[in-house]
Amino acid sequence: MSDVKVSDGLVYGKYSQSELDNQYNQGYLVPDSSVYKARKKAGSERVTAHFRGLYDISYGDSPDETLDVFPAAQAGGPTMVFLHGGAWKNGTKEGSRWVAEVFVPRGVNVVVVNFSLAPQVSLGEQVRQAAAAVTWTYNHARDYGGDPERVFVTGHSSGGHLAGVMAVNEWTPPGLVKGVGAFSGMFDLAPVRLSWRNSYLDLTPEETLRLSAIRHIPSAAPGLPLIVGYGTGELDEFQRQSHDFVLAWRAQGRVCEEQVFPGANHFDVQEQFSLPEGTLVQSMLKMMGVAKG
Repeated sequence: MSDVKVSDGLVYGKYSQSELDNQYNQGYLVPDSSVYKARKKAGSERVTAHFRGLYDISYGDSPDETLDVFPAAQAGGPTMVFLHGGAWKNGTKEGSRWVAEVFVPRGVNVVVVNFSLAPQVSLGEQVRQAAAAVTWTYNHARDYGGDPERVFVTGHSSGGHLAGVMAVNEWTPPGLVKGVGAFSGMFDLAPVRLSWRNSYLDLTPEETLRLSAIRHIPSAAPGLPLIVGYGTGELDEFQRQSHDFVLAWRAQGRVCEEQVFPGANHFDVQEQFSLPEGTLVQSMLKMMGVAKG
């Protein structure tokens, strides 16, 4: 795990403090993301208006631990649990319902998770809540017509980090999660702790190690299916994080599908969830055993 290099002014790898801070600031490359936020809002409103939903279901003790379920028309299908992004400090399930628009008509039950945000809770608590939501999904799958043996997890950005942590199977019962799609995530929190983001995450070195998925990849092959995706238009550190996670996963004898979206920035990658014929959607459907939609 890297730490401060006082002698040459570098704080992580080749980066000075300001350079590292920029590498973990999406606004550095995309100063105005309002058009992406507007499309997510519109998509979530369409899903709320036109899809059957089971809303505000509690999966834990705190008021933030709630989720929405969007059941597929046909019972017995897989469930995709979506963990939203937002730098671990922004986002809600209400603003994340848009992911159901493509997947539900194709036979996938979609669970959109709400969880407490930093700095109100620690990142460790946020991970615990995400795992509790995934476990709830397994325990209650039949209640909404899902198959408990077909629970999959996905997420983007900080949600990609949470999905990556779920992939190492240390936070949920063994074998519960059958596959993971982690997109534009952070899988080694060492540089995150050294960046401006730690002003609200307040990660310790011990927490950094414990919550870095790349440090906990089981060696037993073949393991669960994993998809890791990122765009070539993203910040260099986000591209490196994803590629390194792929290499580390494969180094343990496990299969990982690496998806690289040419020219796509961080927010473009997120919008891949809205493209029915796109690589992300089709690969997730294949992982879940759903015929091409």
